[in-house]
Amino acid sequence: MAVNSSLNYFKKPVFLSALICVFIFYSGLFNIPDRTAPRALIKTEQITEITGIILSSPSRTGNGSYYSATFSLEKAADARNFQSTAKGRVKIMLPAEFAEAYSPGKLFSDSQKKHSGQAFLYEAGGHCTFRGRLTNNVFYIRECTAYEWPSSWRGRLQHLRALCRLHFKRLMYGWGSGGGLLLALLCGAREYTEPSTQEAFRRAGLSHILALSGMHLSMFSAIALFFGNKAGIRKLTFILRISALFGFVWFAGFSPSLSRAFICSLLTIAATIAGAKKPDLLSILCFSFLLQSALCPQDIHSSAFILSYGALAGILLSANLFKRFYSMFCPKAIASSLSAATGAQTFTAPISLKLFGAFSPIGIVSATVVSPFVTVFIYSGLLLILLSLIFPILSKPSGIFINLQYTVITYIVNLFSNVPNFCLKSGV
Repeated sequence: MAVNSSLNYFKKPVFLSALICVFIFYSGLFNIPDRTAPRALIKTEQITEITGIILSSPSRTGNGSYYSATFSLEKAADARNFQSTAKGRVKIMLPAEFAEAYSPGKLFSDSQKKHSGQAFLYEAGGHCTFRGRLTNNVFYIRECTAYEWPSSWRGRLQHLRALCRLHFKRLMYGWGSGGGLLLALLCGAREYTEPSTQEAFRRAGLSHILALSGMHLSMFSAIALFFGNKAGIRKLTFILRISALFGFVWFAGFSPSLSRAFICSLLTIAATIAGAKKPDLLSILCFSFLLQSALCPQDIHSSAFILSYGALAGILLSANLFKRFYSMFCPKAIASSLSAATGAQTFTAPISLKLFGAFSPIGIVSATVVSPFVTVFIYSGLLLILLSLIFPILSKPSGIFINLQYTVITYIVNLFSNVPNFCLKSGV
């Protein structure tokens, strides 16, 4: 029955279209032009100044010296000050002392005093002019000569978002290491998450928990669903769910995996509104893949994009098969979690080996054990944030409770991280 059900998908145009696109994108037989590559009248290697808009919130790179972000070009200039209009996108590399100018706990370092003239709130939506050098579509910034927020409604909204994220960082900084992890889980900013914790999550096969994705969106959707059901008004439930999705994505910012989760969630809600009692999730995933590939072609070769779609495809295609096996010796809830984790690992293991040369088989078990703790951590964190904003006196005891949970989570994650990963030998 399961085989026949899977074969039926080959009769569906959306499934076949997605398979054809996967072959075209990743077989290596086709040359796909980059529509977002920078274009100007000046040769790219001669560009020393760029003007445009920051499209994504800067995120810290591995060594911590820079913060990277996506930048949309409007103008470019060379060393002779010859200017040209420009189009396309580049990755900008902001020196850490620039990006952290307003970051709590990093305000008064010697390097920031030296670069005090560069103290701007670098966030998505900011319109700015940078000087530096462009190498392989990556612009290394040396100086910021202009920065402003557009006066349009969109610019004001982006400025509000930047201020909200800054104040949220300040609250989470006051909660120490636990606040740093909660900050990463709620808005994708990992600069306050301890490097050892990030590495432990990676080695334990739990990197997907730190990457904003469907798990996070489903939690906010569940909150909206709870309040909608309490009100007893079906239309209000849909409005609350959609508002929660838009609100979270607006605050956290788009990433390849979060974009996938956002599109799939909206399509699922739309199918439910249209009267579908059991939406076809695999067809929804395929349509999301096609839509995101068309709207955000720069995401196609992103590891987060590939792993996100691969993991969910694995869950949808093979979870039922694994569930029958696990149900023979596990309770139903545990069997469901193990089968989902196994399906995701089955499809993403080859991808991880290809991209990173390693994967973590222990992730099947660690995801099943750690995910409930993280879920409680996020829900309790949201409640404590709300209470702390209403009653500031509760902020300190809230931080103590958050760090207690953080200690438990990191202890469990560290145990799983000690299990050896499967690695390919160099050169193989």
